[in-house]
Amino acid sequence: MVRGPAHYPSKGACIYCGITDVPLKDEHIVPYALGGTHVLREASCARCEDMTKKFEQKVARDLWGDGRTSFNAPTRRKKERKSHIEMPDPKAHGRKDRIPAAEYPAGFVFYKMGSSGFLRGLTESTDISRSWQMVVIDDDARRNAFIKKHDRPPVLTFRHVPEAFGRLLAKIAYCQVLTSLDPIDFRALVLPYITGEKKNLSYIVGSRDGVPEPGDGYRLTTLHAEHENRIIPKLASLRS
Repeated sequence: MVRGPAHYPSKGACIYCGITDVPLKDEHIVPYALGGTHVLREASCARCEDMTKKFEQKVARDLWGDGRTSFNAPTRRKKERKSHIEMPDPKAHGRKDRIPAAEYPAGFVFYKMGSSGFLRGLTESTDISRSWQMVVIDDDARRNAFIKKHDRPPVLTFRHVPEAFGRLLAKIAYCQVLTSLDPIDFRALVLPYITGEKKNLSYIVGSRDGVPEPGDGYRLTTLHAEHENRIIPKLASLRS
């Protein structure tokens, strides 16, 4: 369900590189593949669109691909969507069972990060990403039904993509702030991390205690925190 305006007007330039004399494409704040419905109009040039698409696809396909298939998440390639998901059998090496997508327990891997290095007062070169913990959110009813039917626990297959996940969070936060501010109104600390110029994502992304709860949507809220006599906008919520 869309909460608030679904579309926001163009800034007149690419929000990532600032170019103005080329066609600009719409930019989903939360990627369409993850159920995003809020859009910044004419926001990114073709080069930057390709840049964000690459790390968004790593999360949507490599980290959450089977879960998205199971829940029939939005896709622009509906004809290519699988009807079954191959799951390794832990009791038989090399064997894979074909599980109907609707029966798949649909685990989603998240990174439990704690506060970002910036908010902890750490230096920009201090990488704390090794403290990030992977947690899995799944559908209890589907998991229990699977165990009852197959007499074994389900196996989750995914690819570890912490950099792509961090860039995705930074991109969502940046675009969310642009729904109320213009790029000239603030210094986007996250921008070089989104574009890949800087690599230590743990400096600018983090999470509160706890993990997302299962649900059917998302909510984005921008808060402002005072830090060293500066007002810092930050994304407060990305959950249903």
